Amino acid sequence: MIAARVALTMAAAACVALVAGCTTSIFDSEAPLPMNYVLRPVQSAAASVSHTAVDVTIDRPVTAPGLDTDRIGVLRGHQLDYYRAVKWGSPAPEIVQALFVDSLEDQHVFRSVTREQSRVASDYVLDVQLRDFQSEYTEGSSIPTIHVSAVVRVVRVPDRKLVATVTADSKVQAGEDRMGAVAATFEKASNAVALDVLNQIAAAIAADAPMLASARGQK
Repeated sequence: MIAARVALTMAAAACVALVAGCTTSIFDSEAPLPMNYVLRPVQSAAASVSHTAVDVTIDRPVTAPGLDTDRIGVLRGHQLDYYRAVKWGSPAPEIVQALFVDSLEDQHVFRSVTREQSRVASDYVLDVQLRDFQSEYTEGSSIPTIHVSAVVRVVRVPDRKLVATVTADSKVQAGEDRMGAVAATFEKASNAVALDVLNQIAAAIAADAPMLASARGQK
């Protein structure tokens, strides 16, 4: 009986210790929280194209393998890794989608620019493929280069015809190997891509005006 009581007491103590240990690890207030980063859109009046009265929707980008995450990618040769203790405020496709929508909207080149998720009727849809969105370290260099590239297909909505396919690519070296500088360089490279895409698709959409009118059944 005594041995049974001792065993029971030891088991209970072990359970208490286990719960206490779990509580400490899960709710430890000293554990560092990851730092979240966001990207600001292109400043207003940066585009070099005229206004076209059409509505444009931007799909959620499809990404290269390993980039559909809120972690910030690091590429060394063919090895993809991620920075520790930092992340994007949303998964990379949503970060880029928001930046494209806000950048194009703020330039006032089109009547409206919305996200695919808004379900607003539009004249054109931009199908975005995000090929690169990572920090790259070359052999022998401790300062990363930020690489952002995208392929964008312009689809005319009324008849679902492909109007144009444009590409944009930007590589910008960070000022230093520090996360604040890296995030700022991501913003610079992403803005360059967004502005390049805007100028190319605006020209394609302006040239497509007669075909859009025909697809709408207008003379």
